[in-house]
Amino acid sequence: MNQKTYITFLVFFLGIITIASAQLSVSGTVTESQGPLPGVNILVKGTQNGTTTDFDGKYSISNVPEDAILTFSYLGFVTKEVSVNGQSVIDVVLQEDAAALDEIVVVGYGTQSKREVTGAISQIKSDDIAQIVTANPTAALQGKLAGVQVETAGGAPGSPANVFVRGISSLTNSFPLYVIDGTIVDDIVFLNPKDIIDIQVLKDATSAAIYGSRAANGVIIVTTNRGKKDTSPTVNIDVRGGINTQPKKLDLLNGPEYIQFLNQRRINDGLPGNIADPGIDTDFQDLTINSGSIQDYGFNISGGNEQSSYFFSSNYYKEEGLLISEDFQRINTRLNSQFEIGKFKIKESFSFAENTFTQNLAFGNQGPTLPILNPFNPNNEGGFEAVDGDRYPGVGGTNKFAQANLLDDENTERNLLGNINISYEILEGLTAKLNLGVDYKNIYRNTFLPTFFQSNTDATNNLNEANDLTEVRAEILSTNVEPTLNYKKVFNNHSIDVLVGGARQEVDNNTLAVYAQGLPSNDIRNIGNFTELVENTGGGRFESRLFSYYARLNYKFNDRYLFSGIIRRDATSRFSSKDDLNADVFPSFSLGWVVSEENFWPEDSFINTLKLRGGYGELGSQNIGDFVFQSVLNPSSNVAFADNPAQGFAITSLVNENISFETSITTNFGADISMFDNSLKVSLDYFNRDNEDVLLALAVPSTSGSANPIIQNAASINNKGFELEATYSYNTESDFKFDVGVNFAAIDNELTSAANPILGPVINEEQTRVNRYEEGNPLGFFFGFQTDGIYTSQEQIDNDPFLANDPERRGILQPGDFRRVDTNGDGRVDETDRVNLGDPTPDFTYGINFTGSYKKLDFGLFFNGVQGNEIYNVTKFFGVFFADDNKFGLVRDAFTPQNTNTNIPRVTNLDPAGNQLPSDFFVEDGSFFRLKTLEIGYDLTDIIGSEWVKKGRVFFNMQNVFVITNYSGYDPEVGSTSGAQADADTGFFGFRGVTNPIFGRGLDVRAQPRPRTFIMGLQFSF
Repeated sequence: MNQKTYITFLVFFLGIITIASAQLSVSGTVTESQGPLPGVNILVKGTQNGTTTDFDGKYSISNVPEDAILTFSYLGFVTKEVSVNGQSVIDVVLQEDAAALDEIVVVGYGTQSKREVTGAISQIKSDDIAQIVTANPTAALQGKLAGVQVETAGGAPGSPANVFVRGISSLTNSFPLYVIDGTIVDDIVFLNPKDIIDIQVLKDATSAAIYGSRAANGVIIVTTNRGKKDTSPTVNIDVRGGINTQPKKLDLLNGPEYIQFLNQRRINDGLPGNIADPGIDTDFQDLTINSGSIQDYGFNISGGNEQSSYFFSSNYYKEEGLLISEDFQRINTRLNSQFEIGKFKIKESFSFAENTFTQNLAFGNQGPTLPILNPFNPNNEGGFEAVDGDRYPGVGGTNKFAQANLLDDENTERNLLGNINISYEILEGLTAKLNLGVDYKNIYRNTFLPTFFQSNTDATNNLNEANDLTEVRAEILSTNVEPTLNYKKVFNNHSIDVLVGGARQEVDNNTLAVYAQGLPSNDIRNIGNFTELVENTGGGRFESRLFSYYARLNYKFNDRYLFSGIIRRDATSRFSSKDDLNADVFPSFSLGWVVSEENFWPEDSFINTLKLRGGYGELGSQNIGDFVFQSVLNPSSNVAFADNPAQGFAITSLVNENISFETSITTNFGADISMFDNSLKVSLDYFNRDNEDVLLALAVPSTSGSANPIIQNAASINNKGFELEATYSYNTESDFKFDVGVNFAAIDNELTSAANPILGPVINEEQTRVNRYEEGNPLGFFFGFQTDGIYTSQEQIDNDPFLANDPERRGILQPGDFRRVDTNGDGRVDETDRVNLGDPTPDFTYGINFTGSYKKLDFGLFFNGVQGNEIYNVTKFFGVFFADDNKFGLVRDAFTPQNTNTNIPRVTNLDPAGNQLPSDFFVEDGSFFRLKTLEIGYDLTDIIGSEWVKKGRVFFNMQNVFVITNYSGYDPEVGSTSGAQADADTGFFGFRGVTNPIFGRGLDVRAQPRPRTFIMGLQFSF
């Protein structure tokens, strides 16, 4: 090699080295005034080399020339250009632009800028959750989010709630899927509300489709606190205490009034009204409903460094219910953390909760206790008495006050929830994640009824010669394993985010219930060594499996054109694998257009941001029990050979092996708008959801050899509606600041097809059913007679045109009976004249949230309401027509020959005209407007004046401040009756018939009164 060639080669080689050495890897953190900023686009100017920041605002980009310029852009913030100048670490703070402020929302298996979301997602923050002091965190959602309806059945502490996202979409289970820090659970009743950072609700198919066949009813994603990085250790203490009070009493007859009523009823039935007043007047309503205390104590410790953060909390909550023999206690502990080790990021969440509670199972069982009973009777075993039918002919019933005192029902539920999320950046922009979740529940129930004597009347309930004990133990283990690959890339004006993954969920449920009778002492509350006294056993082991694969593509062009597409395949063990009935594919897609980013959009417009979005998606549902497609053997089908009994096995239930997924098909159109320098933000949505192949239990003829219904895909449901969410922030340099939030949702639902009408639960001993599900009608509408007052004379009966062709009915009517309307005009009044009397679904729901501050003072008001729903007041049946128990004060105005100017029918036990049958007399308007919470707080930090007290606050909180309603019951928010006719066990002591909450909606069987609560609290940070 000659010298010239050598020099040329050396120069070339050194040039290569110089060029290579000029390529840097740059990393850093992008923040804004409130903290880290995820989703920021970072691009090497003039190239296609780019990346995006992660959830913590961190980024890393390689192959960056030393003299390059990095462009940092994010919708809603001023784009910033930074010269590299050989730096390997560049931290950037972005400033808010004239566009609307952005939020980060948690979506399935990741996060996304709210401005880039093309589906329907609602969010509630920790401050709104903290306003509600409650045993059930679900109640914090009530009235806060458009399209999310929360119904609680009265005021029992820790009572379950109905949560419907955009209406009822299934007749087996219409409740949403819950995800807590990546772990799938059935509910959130065990959570400490103070641990929650935010709750996201995925409402449409395009946002929820990533969760597949479990997401047809919506998805509620809960994120708990993990602490913040780069913060010093902080200790927060929260102490609250208060009292529950009764806001309303029902008007019931006193002792003398009841005797007067009883005698009038006997006279109306042709019997002598000669029952003597015993001189007893007991107010059992006052004895049963009392004030109860609330205690809520908790603390948390959090902090972090550059690579990690942690959060530890513990909380104790105890609430005494308004009713006797009813209380609730919850203990919570949580440890969350996150840390980085090189390219690994690890997040973990572990929590333990123990709920212990007792229930008043007697309240709501038929009517109120008779006032002519003594509150206590020491001469009777057990210390109570019930009605004597010999002394008061035609009267029976039970003493609910006695039942509540005698029955010992103790429940303990322990929950261990764990989640580990491990991610590793394989290449720049390519990240592998593994999400592991476990939800373990341990349930124990001990229900004991001692021996007692109260009366020989209705002896089944009023005499217990052998005590009863049921013990129930259950374990439920649910696990989910979800590996994913996520690739993000920014090039020129394009941004892509691709996610592929799989999921495996397993649920194992093991339950054993044992019932024993006749234990040797009322002090023994454990079956233990008394196995010979076992009368019945129950329970079983059930397993379900769900295997899934899914993919999602989010694409953005030029910060204004958005696309999202999702496809998921699910295979479940709840359907037969024959012909792939247990597997299906569910696609969805959505589009978005940020109109305000277009060049034609005027910069001085009062509308700062306008985004239009729309989408279509299909979701499946597998919300049925395990193995319902398989026939099972009944081991109790005994036979006899030559008069010798022998145990036999037989198939006593029929099944349909061809059942498969329900399918939910949703279209959604929406707009997100911010106006007036981003002080006003509005989201609008219109949706239409068709649920096809809806699973339901259809009755079969008794000649089939089975009395059990068969689960089939045999119905369809439509829900459509409009939603609005708006917030206004008044945040100036003055001392007075406030925020107002409004939400509104109108939903219309219809059972669009069904093989046969589906009847609701039995509500009384007469086996009456008052609600039904019938093609072409709203779900669960009330079905009965229209009435037009009462007949006040025989002449009105004789000349009633409604009875022109009905001499039979005319012959049994008497003055004081209801005048039923001949709705079909045939001159007869019979079952064909029954009509739709209303339904429990509101025409619209709404909420108004107002928070503000003035100097050191802060305050908050939250209103919510519903309009246009009806309630079937079953309590009216028991309080007016039922043979037993006490009566409502309205019977004072019942028809008599001396009192004809009334709309209350005559009182009668015989009731030949059927006044007690379902009619509009029992249907009431359930609309209400409630001031749910009022809170006033004061900042004590300056008053305390200590360096080690970072913040101090004292506050007063009041809940259920007032309610405006025309409903006559304790409270218009009745939710669902749990048992309808719940006065007797169903073959197993302690277990009563439980009504599917979908079928029990709007039936008020003496729903418990909702307390008015007064709370004082102190909060300190150190």
